[in-house]
Formats: sequence, structure tokens, C-alpha cells
Amino acid sequence: MRARFTSSTATSGTHDPSPRPTGPATTTFNDHLQHLVAGALASISAADAGDIYAVSFLIHNEDDDPRQPTLTVGYNTETQARRSIREASDQAEARWNYAFWLQNELTVVGDLTSDPAGATARQNWISDLGLRCREPTDLADGDSVAGPLAARIEAHFRQTCCQLARTLHTTGVIESSLGRSVPVIVHELEYYEAIARQTEAANPPGLADEFISWVLNW
Repeated sequence: MRARFTSSTATSGTHDPSPRPTGPATTTFNDHLQHLVAGALASISAADAGDIYAVSFLIHNEDDDPRQPTLTVGYNTETQARRSIREASDQAEARWNYAFWLQNELTVVGDLTSDPAGATARQNWISDLGLRCREPTDLADGDSVAGPLAARIEAHFRQTCCQLARTLHTTGVIESSLGRSVPVIVHELEYYEAIARQTEAANPPGLADEFISWVLNW
């Protein structure tokens, strides 16, 4: 039986989501995430897997709407890192700055076009968390209501992605797909301390230390 993950542990360096009971919609969304991401990793060829040193979990808001977070799964290779050294400020930046990565898309979970089922599951999950809000009729009211809710949605989504990464490690999905354990970088397009801390939470102790050190000292 395939192990399920539950998004119950808050990550440091983020707005800690308040724990609350969840129902079938949360289970459905978690299962959808795990199914798509595990399948994407399993699709990597053996020839490519040997060159991969990190997996990317890029969190991005569709249409810049924090109520529509998506997860793009990709990876970077030693070959690409070596190729990027000429353009980066140093070897570490070439290795860890997503701007120099392949930026490939194995899957985009929650995308309205490529994953409509995931987008629907995400909206039901948001409702299950009690964080869904109606479109505001007044701009000022919208900012005061939607802003805090959006921040909580983002925090829950980051937590869910981190817990998914841990589950993929503990169940052996990453090791079986790539032939060994590599860090999962849970990130955005910019880097700051919270990115380092959530990546630390997403991986077994020590596995992402090189990335974490680069972020904290960049």
C-alpha cells in the first residue's frame, strides 16, 4: 500500500498555519499532490538521473494570486551547473540559484490549464481549511480580508510541499527514482532565510546543508 502523507507539521521561518481539523478534501488534495509528483520523478530516465544533484519544488502563484498556489517539479544536473559557471558570480551560485538551472517542468500541480483536477482539488482543500473567501465588493474590504487569508493559504501550501518532500524521502520514492537521495529545494524565485529553513525541514538532516549555507551567506 502506498504511504500517504499528512500536512501536519509547520515549518520554521514561515507564517505557522494554525492546526485545525481537516476532512476528505485535504486527503484528496494530498493524494493528488503525491500521485503527480511521485509519477513525475519516476518518469526521469536512468541516463538523466545519474547527473541530477537536486530536485526543485518551485512554489508559484498562478496569475500572481496567492489563493492559487502551484507546485512546479523539476531538477538540475551537474552538467548544467558546470555550464552555468561562466554566467554566475561563482560556482555556488551556478549550482544553487534557480536562475541558472534547467528550469524544466516535470509537472505543475494545481495549474488551471495543465492540471485542472489539481486546481479543483486545491480550491476544495482551501475550503476545507476554512480559508476560502468570496470576491470582495469593496477594494478596502478585500485587502483587509483577503490579505491575511492569502498569507495563511501560502503558509499551509508551503507546509504541505515540505511534508510531501519528507514523505518522498522516507518512502524511498526519491532514492528509487534517482538511484540515491538528493535534496529537494522548496523555493520561490527569490531567496531569503525562510527558503533555507523550509528546505531544511523538507529534507533529512544534513542533506540540504550546502544549499542552506549558500542562501544564508549569499
